[in-house]
Amino acid sequence: MQLFSDRLVESIRKTGSPCVTGLDPRVHQMPAFIKSGRGAPTRATVRAVIADFHELVMDTVAGLAPAVKPQLAFFEQYGSAGIQAFEDTVQAAKERGLLVIADGKRNDVDSTAEAYAAAFLGEADIFGGKQKIFDVDAMTVTPYLGRDSMVPYVDACRQHGKGIFIVLKTSNPGSGDYQDQVLEATGRPLYESIAQTIHDLGDGLVGESGYSSIGPVIGATFPDTAARLRALLPRAFILVTGYGAQGASAEGVAACFNTDGLGAIVNSSRAITYSFGNENVSKAEFVHSVREKTLRMRDEIAAALTASG
Repeated sequence: MQLFSDRLVESIRKTGSPCVTGLDPRVHQMPAFIKSGRGAPTRATVRAVIADFHELVMDTVAGLAPAVKPQLAFFEQYGSAGIQAFEDTVQAAKERGLLVIADGKRNDVDSTAEAYAAAFLGEADIFGGKQKIFDVDAMTVTPYLGRDSMVPYVDACRQHGKGIFIVLKTSNPGSGDYQDQVLEATGRPLYESIAQTIHDLGDGLVGESGYSSIGPVIGATFPDTAARLRALLPRAFILVTGYGAQGASAEGVAACFNTDGLGAIVNSSRAITYSFGNENVSKAEFVHSVREKTLRMRDEIAAALTASG
């Protein structure tokens, strides 16, 4: 069974890009051509609109991006229709050869973590048989309930060839309120202590590519911190957030990569899918916008990596 990290490296090399397309369904911001003629806003209509929008986006970025990152909160805001649309989106991504990273930042005590891990990464026990549920390639996890809360996810990664990205240093301005607090026991900020845990958990899941299937989420809005964490986690794949709408530059993103040009994937959501300008944009204009912004992001990051040496 191939590890997630190796499949991710293969996809990056195949597409020539480390850029991940974020899928955040915001029905009110979608182009009019997606929503017109649908009739009443029933659950079925909402599900279809989201699924159709994402299929169009993925048709455009397939071959240009190695993965998509659906943000679960934006699906969940639409209730059961949103969850069904999430399942539709996962299936459509697989059909187009895109890896799927479910961004829900889940976790809880170990028994509940086992249920989350079963739902997204492994198999649920249904009437005495095992069945895959969401079956994504990777998911985001929070670490703040402690090491034991993360073990079920690591076990699922080992058993099913999946990956997790553990929240470490996020891109929002208030991330320092807790993540930067210096621990009395170590004299280091909390995020460095979590980084050590990520290193330890991921040590047994290093693939042929030299990278682990257990990595951190790091915001590129703090490039100096990102560079420090890159050095502490040399074999981890970093899920980089903050690029695009949140203001991180390509130069800041470059701090998250290793010298081999690997070791990070960079997400952009709104700046790719919702920056087409006019609600009455045509389908062709929308596709052109998504494609051009995806290529521009790829080229800007490639140039920054070249400049950083």
